[in-house]
Amino acid sequence: MDFKKVHILNRGGGKMKNSKLLLLAMVILPWLTLPFLGKNTFKKYLPSAIFIVTFTKALDFFGEKKKWWRFYKGIPPLDSMDFFNFGPYFVTSLWMLKLTYGKFPLYFISNTILHILFTFVGLKYLKRYKIASIVKMTKLQHLTMSIIRGLVFYGFQSINERKRALFK
Repeated sequence: MDFKKVHILNRGGGKMKNSKLLLLAMVILPWLTLPFLGKNTFKKYLPSAIFIVTFTKALDFFGEKKKWWRFYKGIPPLDSMDFFNFGPYFVTSLWMLKLTYGKFPLYFISNTILHILFTFVGLKYLKRYKIASIVKMTKLQHLTMSIIRGLVFYGFQSINERKRALFK
């Protein structure tokens, strides 16, 4: 085997190794911030975070069937989107509510900025590291869907808060 073939083979293997390291970092690092969130805040917003991660997982399945996006293999038994959902997305949801809940304009602006950054910057890295990519959806469509999902998330927390207030 000549040098060029070896170099090409090594380059592909390195990307796979890097994507697995990125997946592990994505699921572990956000959880390290939870002690700073506070126990009461965690308990208060946990139902909404579980709801939105579950809702997103269902949306992921639907979107894959429609070929809106593609999730690459993760590290068994989880696919790459599970690492994203149960890592940064779950923890960011908790932090977003802690920092902005009750101030809807701030929530909407912050959430929209995060989704713009994810759609126009983050997705490039997810594709580069073979974690996920958009297939039959434009970035604008993805952004719109993400903003709507953010509104559903905030709405769920609002309903949850009203329900908690009724039973106190």
